[in-house]
Amino acid sequence: MVTQPDAVCQRFPVAPDPQIALDLRALAALPKDMTSTPHIDADSPEFPGDPTPQPPFGLRDSLRSAALWSIGVPHLAAWAAFAVAVSKVTDMRNIDPVFKLMCDAVLGLAGIRPSIVGRERIDAAATYVYVINHVNIFDMFIIYRAIPGYIRSLEHVDHFSWPIFGPFITAAGQIPVDPKDARVTAKGLKRAVEMLNAGVSIAVLAEGQRTLDGSVGRFYPGAFRLAIQAKVPVVPMAIRGGRAVSRRGEWRIRPGKIEIAFGDPIPSTGLVLKDAPALADRCREAVIDLLHKR
Repeated sequence: MVTQPDAVCQRFPVAPDPQIALDLRALAALPKDMTSTPHIDADSPEFPGDPTPQPPFGLRDSLRSAALWSIGVPHLAAWAAFAVAVSKVTDMRNIDPVFKLMCDAVLGLAGIRPSIVGRERIDAAATYVYVINHVNIFDMFIIYRAIPGYIRSLEHVDHFSWPIFGPFITAAGQIPVDPKDARVTAKGLKRAVEMLNAGVSIAVLAEGQRTLDGSVGRFYPGAFRLAIQAKVPVVPMAIRGGRAVSRRGEWRIRPGKIEIAFGDPIPSTGLVLKDAPALADRCREAVIDLLHKR
């Protein structure tokens, strides 16, 4: 990223915990652009992503979206206020079913019909690291609704300062990370490992940003280091059809169906931290395969 490996080692000469601080030299040496992929036509069977058609938005979509945003922002603000208030008096997992209902409410308001495929492949009582392709602003609502049980996710540190959304994810107990700040990321990943060891699954949008064209970018290795350290399986998940509803750089939203598919859990037992990039590549291919299955 911006900081070079040697600079990171000088800034942090002694890691507080070599197992949990996650090899800061490797973290800083990640490629600058983790989402670039060679252009391949979406109609090609070799396209590394979601081939679902993405029709352009029209006037009707614009009018409906303007009305939706005018209703949706106060709606989310009310949920954020509720989350902040409740977080002061009880553990958030005690009201997790309420937040799953919130996900239903947000998706329903937007006219999104989620369809879940392959959930029988996982054990609802087990602990996993879930890795998912990143499509649009509704991803986490769909993911939280689809995954059984109590989970938390990694969030870019900047999101915690956003109006409405920032207080909401802070109260919900999401985990801040920052690819440009090794200390923030190491602290966040340490907390994530502790949560995994306590039986809380972690969801990660492993590309780090939303796709531009439906392709699946390269996966950051942090999620896979978590799985290796905590000795839990990784579950690849794929969001299909999302860009027809909402996409990066576009404020308009179209009602529609979004499918989320679960892949088979991939074990991390026997792996060491240096195996994280290979595990990331394997999971990325599994996500792409899920996107092409119908």
